[in-house]
Amino acid sequence: MSARKANTPTLTREQIVAAAITLVDREGLDALSMRKLAAELGMGPMSLYYHVKDKSALYDLILDAVMGDVDYSVDDPGLPPHERIIRMARAFRMALLAHPHATVIAMGRSMRTSTQLKPVEAMLSVLLGAGLSPDEAIRAVNVIGQFVVGTTTMYANHLTQSEHHDDDFGDIDPEDFPNLMAALSAAGTGGWDVDFEAGLQALVEGLVVARVRPESPTT
Repeated sequence: MSARKANTPTLTREQIVAAAITLVDREGLDALSMRKLAAELGMGPMSLYYHVKDKSALYDLILDAVMGDVDYSVDDPGLPPHERIIRMARAFRMALLAHPHATVIAMGRSMRTSTQLKPVEAMLSVLLGAGLSPDEAIRAVNVIGQFVVGTTTMYANHLTQSEHHDDDFGDIDPEDFPNLMAALSAAGTGGWDVDFEAGLQALVEGLVVARVRPESPTT
């Protein structure tokens, strides 16, 4: 490897990831390329490959950064297990929504680094401690995690592509969908947050609350 030229700025992996997230936040994930990222940093493209071997590795680093912002302080060991899981799921969602253009990365990749797996480990600790079997605990984490990532990605797409969405039903004849129209007319003013909470509560009720083992009475 050739020696670094004099006066060449030192580039770190952290700077690369921060610039990548800034670029994605501003222009969307499709705009991210190694060449464009290098231009963002004022460097040549080959400077990036010294730190990040390819775009896939860059995606992993972006996901690491997003997952690293999950706020674990919301957990309270004094609360019931199901409430702790709900708080963790909300914190996971908030971390994803902080960078809506990047949520699709979480949708398309398995959590596999130590940073990405920390929320999984935290949830498993609560669930196993509550008496769920390993099968029950990992299933709950998988389903709840998939729900959070899926619904958050849909919401993020709505936020970032709002100009392509129309709130009305276009040419649909209401007479062809009487049940839908009746339900919409009777429904309250919900929204993405309300729907998320309803789905999360239902999942936790079935996957956690129904399976928590009662503590044995003390003698």
